[in-house]
Amino acid sequence: MSVREFRQHNVPDRSDGGLVDITEAARILAVSVSTLYGRVWQRRIAFVKMGRAVRFEQSVLKEFIQQNRVQPRDTAKS
Repeated sequence: MSVREFRQHNVPDRSDGGLVDITEAARILAVSVSTLYGRVWQRRIAFVKMGRAVRFEQSVLKEFIQQNRVQPRDTAKS
């Protein structure tokens, strides 16, 4: 098995909740990289630390978005 074949079989598919780097996570959350580093420093979002690298599970990012969702007010007048 070649190195390329090994990587293709052992790299998780990002669509099923694989790890993403800080740049991709910032893009998903629509914030700057520095803002996301701030949330990591404040421990406001879960992350995986691999040496110096910070990674995020896509499922954690989706959960973070759901937890911070603000529902609209009911503006119907009686």
